[in-house]
Amino acid sequence: MESVARLEGALWKRTMDLFHQPQEKWKSVDHLIYGLPDYYTYDQQEVQKLRTDAIRESFQHHYRNNLFYKHYCKDQGISPEDIADEEDFARIPMVPDRFFKDYPTDNPRDVYEWLYRVCSVDIGDYTFEGDHLQDFLRWAEERLHGIVTHSSGTTGHFSIMFRDRLTYQRMFFAAVKTLLFSIVHPDDDSHFVYPGPVRTYLTMGHWISEGTQVFDDSHRHFLTDRELTMDIVKLMAGQVSGIKDKFKLALLRKVMQKGQHNLIKLLQQLDEKGKQVIIITFPFQLYDLMQLMQEKGITLSMGDHNGVIITGGGWKIYEDKKVSPQTFSGMVEEMLGVPPEHYKDIYGMSEMNGLGMDCEKRYKHLHPWLYPMVLDESNQPLPYGSEGRLAFLDPASNSYPGFIITGDKVKLYERCPGCDAPGLVLDSDISRMAGAEAKGCGNLMRGLIAQELKG
Repeated sequence: MESVARLEGALWKRTMDLFHQPQEKWKSVDHLIYGLPDYYTYDQQEVQKLRTDAIRESFQHHYRNNLFYKHYCKDQGISPEDIADEEDFARIPMVPDRFFKDYPTDNPRDVYEWLYRVCSVDIGDYTFEGDHLQDFLRWAEERLHGIVTHSSGTTGHFSIMFRDRLTYQRMFFAAVKTLLFSIVHPDDDSHFVYPGPVRTYLTMGHWISEGTQVFDDSHRHFLTDRELTMDIVKLMAGQVSGIKDKFKLALLRKVMQKGQHNLIKLLQQLDEKGKQVIIITFPFQLYDLMQLMQEKGITLSMGDHNGVIITGGGWKIYEDKKVSPQTFSGMVEEMLGVPPEHYKDIYGMSEMNGLGMDCEKRYKHLHPWLYPMVLDESNQPLPYGSEGRLAFLDPASNSYPGFIITGDKVKLYERCPGCDAPGLVLDSDISRMAGAEAKGCGNLMRGLIAQELKG
């Protein structure tokens, strides 16, 4: 892995202003998030000790402050006193990722009562006046002073993620430091481009909207300013009930298609002016943009101006097309002029406050506070190098227990087989376990664009 870029300039100052925590308030996990100069070059023994302390502190916090989780742990006969070191981590009770859609109904009071029981921080009394779930999420976000997001709802029920101010700051500081400062040094005049919508509580768009506040409005550009309400998201997920819904969906597709053409024009203008451009997106969104560029005979030279491309969300472009990281990287270089070392793919999920970022050999290097495990069919840990279900312990989460069993099928290594850098890494070939739900907003947006391309 490359060493971290210089941590200076207006963008870094803005990152510190928005997301940094004063050192006198640091817990063990904050020494890893805020204290490490570089997330990919460090003393392994020091980091292992801090991670162990952080996970023990986090387990104790959620056990003491989360009504649901304390009962859950007692049912399994586990308490904080039982967790002494890393060898005990597999005993920490973990919750499945579908836990975050276990609220009983879409009625705001029911969601509040569920949130009150499963939240590890105080959300206060119920004062919401209204009956719409989206408005309630806005109320809850203000109450938590953080960020609330929801999933694509493709199964008919949204997952709701709730981060208080502390979790929010930890997550975005780590993300911005990694995505903007671990590849090249961003210019103070650099431009951020996201070929998707951000006026939404849908996870990826809302994250992008919040995290890119480090740029001023004239230096960040999105596909459309049209709001994606929960009602529209349901339509995108296929829950269309009449001609009015079909009209709304057709209008959204038209707006998104127009936005893609406008972004291509913008990229051409920025390229001609020699501006540094940073793009973060799903692979399929970038693929679709490059397909349009090919049709128009347009190529760019973003690499000449230290341009950076970052994707996340898997390699299945459309239902019948899966592209290897190497092939995709070649297309990025051909169409956008960005060399492989400035193109990175990341791994993350709605429930995780950390990322896995590509090294030059395309293995995913995880943030050092995350403790991943691979489980067998009985949810028992497998040795390194085995393939199975991913679970992880995430001590950066303060508002909910970050001890999650996922539906992802992965292979985990104790040390990178490609670049030999320290830390735990995942193979880039990540898929879904048999019977696991298709993941999130990436699949939702992909399906919408695929339908548009089919006419």
